[in-house]
Amino acid sequence: MSEFDLLKTKLQEISNFSQEELNEIQAHFEIQSFKKNEFLLNSDEVCHYLYFVNKGILRTFHLNANASEFTRLIVSEGEFCTILISFQEKVASPAFIQALEHGSLLRIFNENFRKLISENSKFEKVYLQILEKFQNFQIKRIEFLTSYSPQEKVDIFLKEQTALSQRLTDKVIATYLQITPETFSRCKKKSNS
Repeated sequence: MSEFDLLKTKLQEISNFSQEELNEIQAHFEIQSFKKNEFLLNSDEVCHYLYFVNKGILRTFHLNANASEFTRLIVSEGEFCTILISFQEKVASPAFIQALEHGSLLRIFNENFRKLISENSKFEKVYLQILEKFQNFQIKRIEFLTSYSPQEKVDIFLKEQTALSQRLTDKVIATYLQITPETFSRCKKKSNS
């Protein structure tokens, strides 16, 4: 199995690309492996890449004024990841991208990404879907974080993300749910009883 098969499958789900088009797109991506806890992007750096996860988990997070972590997004196999504002506007990133497991990804440099969009309307559709998915995720996430109690957040996350939750530390899940690790531990214990 090629490192590019998962990406090609994802692209075919979005639009009907020819083999020639897929090969052209593939030529713009490069393979990168990463280690657990490795930072692919630090806060205040410009995010020059759109990442596609082949194996492993990435998270985006920022530090608040108290230096507490806030996990914004958790991405696993078959999903795209970037810090959108930094990638689009070529400005310093407000967040980090960190690997939570050993793994591999494909990455495309911003200029190559823009080139593909300008040359292929099908790839523009890929970009639009990435933007729509990101926007919908953010809306649902805000509703989730503001509508539920800590216990409800934990119950919902553990039910809807069972497989993913087994691959994450309690601390990461707590920062994703915007609750303290102690509260998460208490709620998780109650949820499992």
